[in-house]
Amino acid sequence: MNIMQQNIILTIQDHLKTLPGSEQKVAEYILTNTNEVITLSAQELAKKSGSSPAAIIRFCRSIEVNGFTDLKLQLSANLGAVDTQMYTEVENGETTAAIKEKLQHRLVHVLERTNEHLEVEAIDRAVSEVEESEIVFVYGLGASSLVAQDIYQKFTRLGLSVFFTMDLHLFASALGTNQLKGLFIGISNSGTNPETNALAELAIEKGLPVVALTADRESDLAQKSKILLLTPKGEEAPLRSAATVSLTAQLYVVDVLFFAYGAKNYDKTLEKIQHSRGAVEILKRYKV
Repeated sequence: MNIMQQNIILTIQDHLKTLPGSEQKVAEYILTNTNEVITLSAQELAKKSGSSPAAIIRFCRSIEVNGFTDLKLQLSANLGAVDTQMYTEVENGETTAAIKEKLQHRLVHVLERTNEHLEVEAIDRAVSEVEESEIVFVYGLGASSLVAQDIYQKFTRLGLSVFFTMDLHLFASALGTNQLKGLFIGISNSGTNPETNALAELAIEKGLPVVALTADRESDLAQKSKILLLTPKGEEAPLRSAATVSLTAQLYVVDVLFFAYGAKNYDKTLEKIQHSRGAVEILKRYKV
């Protein structure tokens, strides 16, 4: 059971750019007049925002809250906890202290929303696929390559055969010539990256199941996947805080996958980690 309450103001910001026009009017009015909205009825908010009561109902559904009353309760709870200025994007001349606090709220928020979107069953199925595979291919481009590298580093330490490279042609060659029972993990926040989708398509042609780590369940990558590890969508701000928090969400999912695998293969995991540390200690003898 999820015992954490989402930061509703950040949730509204996350959805803002993808909302239909009438719902976007509601969202923008709430973000600009948060204190006032808490005292309004749905009809009053509809009139002031230039929208309609039906649009407010749809808006609540879009941001995943249980109606207008629940929305006002969450707005009230957030206002009582933190200055709403802490929910805005980093601005020109922002102090370091303010940046720290804003990022803290953003990161806590994205972890809470990731927990809401990430399905336990999907993680468990992904763990089973990893267990059954003789080799795991993992690919991501840009910021997602950092996540792919994290998977490579973590699972290699457990003695798994993991293939990772940024060279697209080398990756395609490795997939094309692979004779082992394999698994492909594709990472793309949007799910539209051409390179990642091309490799996913190649993996399918070679009979490998695809695990997709993405924020869009309707994306090309998600549609190609056997297992979907879903992260929340976030609004892209001028300084790309969304890229920062989406990366945090992806890395969090990798950690959940890693520890779920470790918990299911506990003794073997501990043994492999000890062997890995022992190998590193040998290197220290040669001061490298």
